[in-house]
Amino acid sequence: MALSFLQVGATDEEGKRFNGHELHKNLLARGYASRHLVWLKTGDDKNTIQLQTAKKLKLQRQITKFEYQNSIQSLLYPFAFELPFHQSFKQADLVHYHLIHTGYFSLAALPFLTAQKPSVWTLHDPWAMTGHCVHPFECQRWKIGCGDCPDLKIMFPLEKDNTAMLWRTKKFLYSASKIDVVLASKWMLKMAEQSPLMSSFRLHHIPFGIDLNQFAPGNTEAQKAALGIPKDNVVICLRSNANDFKGLEYIQEAFDLLSVDTPITILAFNQKGHFDRFLGRHQIVEVGWLNDSEKFIEIIQAADIFLMPSTAESFGMMAMEAMACGKPTIVFEGTALPEVTFAPEGAISVEKNVQSLVDAIKLLVEDRAKRESLGKKARQLALQHYDASLHVDRITTLYEQSLSRAGRKV
Repeated sequence: MALSFLQVGATDEEGKRFNGHELHKNLLARGYASRHLVWLKTGDDKNTIQLQTAKKLKLQRQITKFEYQNSIQSLLYPFAFELPFHQSFKQADLVHYHLIHTGYFSLAALPFLTAQKPSVWTLHDPWAMTGHCVHPFECQRWKIGCGDCPDLKIMFPLEKDNTAMLWRTKKFLYSASKIDVVLASKWMLKMAEQSPLMSSFRLHHIPFGIDLNQFAPGNTEAQKAALGIPKDNVVICLRSNANDFKGLEYIQEAFDLLSVDTPITILAFNQKGHFDRFLGRHQIVEVGWLNDSEKFIEIIQAADIFLMPSTAESFGMMAMEAMACGKPTIVFEGTALPEVTFAPEGAISVEKNVQSLVDAIKLLVEDRAKRESLGKKARQLALQHYDASLHVDRITTLYEQSLSRAGRKV
């Protein structure tokens, strides 16, 4: 009888390449029994089950408001305690948790849940190691218990400084839980190894993977034409997002200073309007929010350069996807991105300042041979390290190890 696995997360289709949904489908393709239990289902996969109901949604919103007013996070939601009563949980040999800090799951349920089934938890950011924030940036207080928080407004914000209490609560709950924790980057693994909160967990470095037949080099000239971009323009593709982490201000200031003779197209996805001031100076093509993989790939294939100067990044799926499509990427140092992109071999990594970013953009805009050689190497590195089948191999090996430790036959 095939082993049965359950993925638990917030959504299915949105973020499917990293939220457990594609992993769930890949497990099915391998012959395993697999289910995906999500808070919100938007797809039509028959093996994906939605936890949310109208009544639960109303309660969830009330709890979210109460938690914010009282400066606590992911402690009061009752829904995770229902999981053992779901048939998919009962049938599972092992449960794998993803993105459980988005407003539906209580960490207080972890000791209860992990006592019943061998458990794996993929951390997508450092929130599990801090008193409230998804990225501590230069702050080191996550190593000593938080408190005296330097920035309560950073995602996820608190009204008052309960960070020390929340840190201690996490430590208590984790110490009572049996979990194999997966970190997609060595950068995150190093952070977890330094975190007192992670000391009771087994830590594993397993990079994400993607379908490298789907994410592959294409006809750049044809994709440019489809978007109305002149074939001789150098296309700089980027994510236009004004949150604290994605480096939008650095990008805008870099284009203010950039001076090249080559015609440039700024190809932006996600939010619109952030590059209006460059109209007339550069061609601006904005495609909005992209959740469709095929459309996203077409956009990446139209690019000559992929720009991702995030100031905080725990892995960087889009950088990996750009590599797979054979595009040279520019990233900032101080995040997981130089590691993930294998800079300087497969990308350009620069210091976190505007002038360094300008210099890197200028180099690639003006040097076609450099662009092409970096892009070719990026594709080779993606083939070596980021194939979805390799990711499934590593994950199922971990599952089998976890089951063996629990005394289950595999």
